[in-house]
Amino acid sequence: MTALADVQHALNTIRDITNKEQAAVRLEVLRLMATMIADEARDIEGVKVKTTQTKRSKPLPTLPLPKSVNTPKPTQAAPTQQVSQQDFEPIQAIKPIAPK
Repeated sequence: MTALADVQHALNTIRDITNKEQAAVRLEVLRLMATMIADEARDIEGVKVKTTQTKRSKPLPTLPLPKSVNTPKPTQAAPTQQVSQQDFEPIQAIKPIAPK
């Protein structure tokens, strides 16, 4: 087979596979194919894709963290909670009420 026939066979296979898929998958396949086509066209034309990377002369300063009004100061001790003895006493079971 020639290269053109191989490509046609591959495209027909892709079409057969994607016809059974949902629209989102079909659109993703088309996006991939369009990306490959654009890359091949650039290679043929000899055009190099310019990547835009911004270089910073100095790093950006970090922002200070805001202090919350509700945050306790580290020197203050957290108040201890008093637990009543009633919380630890066993609970008596209550007999269920029969339906009338």
